[in-house]
Amino acid sequence: MFDYVLKNSFQDHRIVTIMYQGRKEITQRDIRIIKVMDKDIEAYCYLRHQVRHFKKENILAARYTI
Repeated sequence: MFDYVLKNSFQDHRIVTIMYQGRKEITQRDIRIIKVMDKDIEAYCYLRHQVRHFKKENILAARYTI
């Protein structure tokens, strides 16, 4: 569902804000996508200050960061 935003942000080198369902809580994260795969994405997470992997099924919302 959010593939369009995720793929375009990767191509345009734009930061995306996502709402992500983790194991314990829902968090809002600003990410810069490094790689888009079938079931997950690899991205730099500005909340954790490191490269992380996010499952697409756990992304609740995605939008371009202004």
